[in-house]
Amino acid sequence: MSRQQESVSVRYRMQPEWSSEREVSRRPLTVHLAGLALIVLLTPLHDVWAVQVLLVPLLLIIPGVILLRALRIDGEAVAMNPVYVPAASMIVLLVSALAVDFIGPLVGISAPLRAAPLLISLLIVCAALLVGSLDAPAGTAIPWSRMSQPVRLAWPLLIPLLSAAGALRLNSGHTAHVAELAVLVVIVALVAAFLLAPRCDDSLLVVIIFATALAMMWSFSLRGDLVYGFDISSEYYSLNQTVTTGIWHVSHPNDAYGAMLSVTVLPAQLHALSGIPALLIFKAVYPVIGAFFAVAVFGLARRVLTGRWAFMAAALVVMQQTFFQELPALARQEIAMVLFGALMCAVLDSSMATRSRWTFVCLLSLGMVVAHYSTAYLAIPLLAIAAVLQWGTSWFRAVPRLTGAALLACVVSVGGATLWYGSLTHSTSNMSQFVQAAEGQGLNLLPNSGTNVVATYLQGESDQAVTPAQYQSLIASSYRTNDSFITPLPDASQAQYALKPADDAGPPVTSPLGASALNLADLLIQQFLNVLGGVAALMLVLRRKARLIARHIGLLGLAGTAILLLVRVSGTIAQEYNPQRAFLQTLIVLAICICWLFQRVGARWKWTRSAILFIGAASLGLFMLGTTGLGGVVVGGGTAANLSNSGSDYQEFVMTAPDLAAAAWVNKTAPIGQFIYADYYAQLRLDTVAGPSRPGVFDAITPETLDQHAWVYATNVNLKDNIVNSLLGGNVTNYAFPSRFLDSNYDVVYTDGSSEVFHR
Repeated sequence: MSRQQESVSVRYRMQPEWSSEREVSRRPLTVHLAGLALIVLLTPLHDVWAVQVLLVPLLLIIPGVILLRALRIDGEAVAMNPVYVPAASMIVLLVSALAVDFIGPLVGISAPLRAAPLLISLLIVCAALLVGSLDAPAGTAIPWSRMSQPVRLAWPLLIPLLSAAGALRLNSGHTAHVAELAVLVVIVALVAAFLLAPRCDDSLLVVIIFATALAMMWSFSLRGDLVYGFDISSEYYSLNQTVTTGIWHVSHPNDAYGAMLSVTVLPAQLHALSGIPALLIFKAVYPVIGAFFAVAVFGLARRVLTGRWAFMAAALVVMQQTFFQELPALARQEIAMVLFGALMCAVLDSSMATRSRWTFVCLLSLGMVVAHYSTAYLAIPLLAIAAVLQWGTSWFRAVPRLTGAALLACVVSVGGATLWYGSLTHSTSNMSQFVQAAEGQGLNLLPNSGTNVVATYLQGESDQAVTPAQYQSLIASSYRTNDSFITPLPDASQAQYALKPADDAGPPVTSPLGASALNLADLLIQQFLNVLGGVAALMLVLRRKARLIARHIGLLGLAGTAILLLVRVSGTIAQEYNPQRAFLQTLIVLAICICWLFQRVGARWKWTRSAILFIGAASLGLFMLGTTGLGGVVVGGGTAANLSNSGSDYQEFVMTAPDLAAAAWVNKTAPIGQFIYADYYAQLRLDTVAGPSRPGVFDAITPETLDQHAWVYATNVNLKDNIVNSLLGGNVTNYAFPSRFLDSNYDVVYTDGSSEVFHR
């Protein structure tokens, strides 16, 4: 029997005799109870690192397997969609943590998010689920025995370990050779697995996808002494507040981060139970979870594609820079994307019983809502538009008028978002800002188009660069109009203190032709995928003999294409959810549509197969050379922080201990109400210790905007690299640090040899 026939046959499992089925169905209970017992025994010992390493997978596997059994979800479906396990585990963890967080204070527990209360609550929830699963049929048992030669499947897991070693060596000031080797191994592994996929079983392909995805995510998330990225700085502050207080409060007005359980309750619970430091939950554990999004794509694709093209569909996710660089820097979306991926798999999983499927869909929808608002905001119109398209298509193609699971996911997501963001947490400030922007400027189509609409569409909505002289004029005028309470020094406008351009410290391009060719290849491949996704989705919808699940994927692909077009051309929407992140989320279906088209062409015209394989492998390798930064090593021009200890990406996102110490000092020393000036880069460091809501923080470190009693927090980038980075609306600029003005008018009140604080 072929793999494709075998995957279809799981829908028609045989029913054994009742007595035999009952006996077999209870065997997994022993394993589940043993897993819970191991968690109970190890939790008091979680100060030992080896115990921590063991507890994390236990917490991400055992609760989920128990929930899936309680829901009577077929074990074959779980085997085909491994993402169900961590997604279900996170649901159980969140429910148990919320239960003790709400009930604890009522019974005298002032800090319920500690190890003992959390463990007791988790055991009670899991015990209730086990009791409810006593009569679960034998089919709910996950067929672990099918995994032949587990040791043979473990070798790809060496790739993320190599990547972690490369990142840690860079943190220690060593060369990037190990990090570069790790990226090269990732590219070779993906290309080789794509070409050799027919010789590999699905288990090995899944492990390769997971390992390469994790390797690329770790190459960024493990950089620096603290978290890597922009939003994650504020998320880490929210996590620290939750860990420190040991409790999470429901009401979070105008605090979207604090209202998301993915950056408060869930990581605090993993920290308390496993003993892993809160910082490593974000840097190391969350990428392990996030890598399952690519696994979800493979599982869904495998229902309609061969192993090779299902692998390529997942590889299209892994090769996206948004996936491995931005997603680890957005902890809340990292979790929500996995729940969203599991949701899409469940919505389209007809092998489940209706009751089990609908219950699981409801749980995943609510989990996604409490994890990240933007992921939910995109999922809702995706499902709604697909439902409208399905109703219209049903009049001329063999497809039901509506799909109950999809409609239920949409309705529950809308209701959950309304209740959670509104009535409960009062954290709708982001939606309120979007509504106000839409009322004031409409969709704001192609706001930066100028005379070249095509170029603007390809580039997307982005900040516009201005010169230091232009910025000085704009920011001085803005402060005089909007911040008249600022009192600059009398000599601030003298010509000798005029802003100067920052030094261009970037490495030169050693091969201009190669760099241009690589950039052009990346652009063409990305735009080709955008177009091909929509075309392939339309073909799947209109094709007469398409399978039902393939047609559903096509409908979702068309809905995703419509959303991407709107996000790409609307400045208003792009400010809330940029096109790259929207594209990554819709790849859950678009990647399958794209690969279906390639598979179809190869099956219809066999003489094209060799060319298709060559183009697919070459495109995958070339694109990843550009997105991973390895191309910059070859042709020059610099790389991202995963391969370098210099450059704009390193300067902005890689945080060092001295910079953080200076940020903590100025936050503690400067009284609330006094003004702190920190440029765009430095504010990320300040956010991690003070939170994004500290009043009186400005990023314009210019003579004409510095208050005469200001505190100026200068990082190593400001002082050593002589760069200040600031934003003004949609304008961004780099200029030289005004050390001459500061030395003449302010005192250095703090220094650690790397960072300084100025005050007078």
